[in-house]
Amino acid sequence: MINRVIKRNEPKENVFKSLVQDFYRDNPQVDIATICIYEGKPKRSDAQSRLYFLWRDIFAKETGDTQSEMHKTLKKKFKVVSTKELTVLDFVAFLDDIDNLAAEYDITLPRTNDYQEAMYGKT
Repeated sequence: MINRVIKRNEPKENVFKSLVQDFYRDNPQVDIATICIYEGKPKRSDAQSRLYFLWRDIFAKETGDTQSEMHKTLKKKFKVVSTKELTVLDFVAFLDDIDNLAAEYDITLPRTNDYQEAMYGKT
């Protein structure tokens, strides 16, 4: 799934064209696709959720914290009130902060199949 935020007062033709081209380039086996427009900013994607929980669990294991404690620690460190309410772009920034924190502590976080979709909206 690809998400883009569009704004009323900004040109949209190129955004839609590039979305369609990107989708069919990345999914050559697909003949039919659906475009859905809804009000507001998109929430985090499923790939972002899966990647976050994987990375959170690795941090928890490395530090000896529970998953719940690590979740609270990461939210507090990066001033996130609710991860469920983050937009796709805000969640990218949150994941990037976690990745940088891991590097500081010499913790290697895997780049699973979800990584490209979670960070760049591409599979």
